[in-house]
Amino acid sequence: MGPSWSVYLVVSGHGTLDTVHGTVSGNPVEHYVGIDPDRKLPLMICLDARGRHWLTDGTRSTVVYPPRREAAIAGEGIAGEGNFVIDYQVDQAVSLLSTVEAIRGEELPYDALVYVNWLVLAVNLLVAAHPRGTLGIERVVLDRDPTFDSNQLRIKIQGVERLYRVRRFLPRRPGHFMIEVIARENDQVVLLAECRLLGLSHYQEHEVRPGAAQEQAREILEEILEFIWKCNTAMQDADN
Repeated sequence: MGPSWSVYLVVSGHGTLDTVHGTVSGNPVEHYVGIDPDRKLPLMICLDARGRHWLTDGTRSTVVYPPRREAAIAGEGIAGEGNFVIDYQVDQAVSLLSTVEAIRGEELPYDALVYVNWLVLAVNLLVAAHPRGTLGIERVVLDRDPTFDSNQLRIKIQGVERLYRVRRFLPRRPGHFMIEVIARENDQVVLLAECRLLGLSHYQEHEVRPGAAQEQAREILEEILEFIWKCNTAMQDADN
């Protein structure tokens, strides 16, 4: 996943979660760290009934403690509420789990939502590894989708904002494409792509196939590259 990134987790004094992003062996997932590059399994932080944080890939687990635990600001939130700040890198997570013997083999204890978010992570890794020199990508962000309070993983890919003519003799106008890959709670991954100024759009729903994250991620990446190619071609035509 590259540099470490933070996530702010809010857990009530009663141990309930504001949002749930899938479960592993019955424990809710609070944070997706990334994908183990060797074992191709998602690295996740789960919370158990005793309020402990576990780092797991579904086959191995170990208790971890956030570097910082802050009490709720006085006068805000409910009694016993706390903000947990967790900073992890994939290599750190892999190192922590390397001394733990795997207890599961072929059948992994994930629910469907874990597979959905796992696929989004796999797409993000492929996009990050793809050479961008000629694609015109300016920014790629992995965050949460706030739509309908689903709060599942989302990738936002923004094209370079450039000036080009829409029609001959008209003033040059700015424009860029926006692509989103979103995990949905209905066990789908949705690809949304749009370039309003060029009038180009693409929408595709992907039914997640458990255990085929890498293969499906490549399929989604091909759709992304195809849309970017169409945008770049249309931009070149408009500039000529």
